[in-house]
Amino acid sequence: MSKYAVIEVGAKQERVAEGDILEVPKSFSLDSINPILLSPRKGSIVTDEKSLLECSVNLELIDEKKLKKLNIFQYKNKTGNRRRVGYRDEVKVVKVKSISNKTSGEEE
Repeated sequence: MSKYAVIEVGAKQERVAEGDILEVPKSFSLDSINPILLSPRKGSIVTDEKSLLECSVNLELIDEKKLKKLNIFQYKNKTGNRRRVGYRDEVKVVKVKSISNKTSGEEE
């Protein structure tokens, strides 16, 4: 895996390469996004903002689903106050189609 990029997914960052499959929140936009960090080949890393604006990561939607149920239990001592709540987050399953670097002539 020589070519990879770091992208921002919601409140976290993910390291992705071409062909990777990942789960993103349902509100995540699938337009081509600009990476935070890019490694176009083994041993080199691009972090310059101007260079990264010319790069893009293209994503392809595979599936939409719900995650495993989270059980939330609230309890207050000595009052008999108990409450159970379940929550399932909706996510999109996406595949990284391509990582494109529009600047072909790079300096080493």
